[in-house]
Amino acid sequence: MRRAIVVLVVLLAVSPTLAAAQSLKGVWRGTTQVTISETGETEVVEVTRPRILIYTDAYFSWAFEPEEPRPLGDSDAEVAAAARAYNSSAGTYIRDGVNIIYNRRVATNPNARLPAAQPLVRQIRVLTATTLVTQVTNPDGVTVLLVYDRVE
Repeated sequence: MRRAIVVLVVLLAVSPTLAAAQSLKGVWRGTTQVTISETGETEVVEVTRPRILIYTDAYFSWAFEPEEPRPLGDSDAEVAAAARAYNSSAGTYIRDGVNIIYNRRVATNPNARLPAAQPLVRQIRVLTATTLVTQVTNPDGVTVLLVYDRVE
């Protein structure tokens, strides 16, 4: 585990140069999520449930199944709660340097399509022929790195 974090830190240091030469186009499978708190505490979670990200020349689609899926249950409320844990969006994107600027046109969360939620911006930290790492930091200072392997 420690070796994986060291490799990730080295890749993050050289990522702008590597990212400029690679294409996002293709299918990516999520493998790891790294969360870094505002105090620097790090949590590394290996992704065990499907997390797929697809890029074409101008369009994207993602589907993330929750790590701990909820049972469907019998009532409408239980089914709705289980469905809300599933994260899926699709729309257009623009790559601007190390930024990926998403405009979600469809989403399982209706609020994600609202003008106030657009655009969604992620930074590319690593992009090689086989690896993609994106980053976002929320207003509370928590940074999330999502690590993907190319499927094709």
